[in-house]
Amino acid sequence: MIVPYGEYTLEPLPKKVRSGRYSVQVKISRIVGGERKSLRFSADDGIHYILEIEAAKEAVNLGKNLIDRGLAGF
Repeated sequence: MIVPYGEYTLEPLPKKVRSGRYSVQVKISRIVGGERKSLRFSADDGIHYILEIEAAKEAVNLGKNLIDRGLAGF
């Protein structure tokens, strides 16, 4: 699922860890100067989710927060 957010797109990338739960990761993309630039971010808070959809929703929230705080990197 790709979620548009302003000039950006957010793609949640939940990753299954050894415990069988899902960690939070997001790919943030934006077109800059006619070229698509993308960066991946992971939440390093140690929280893992039972359901993949929960981790995906948290990934979208992480991406929005990074963009709103100017930390997306481009």
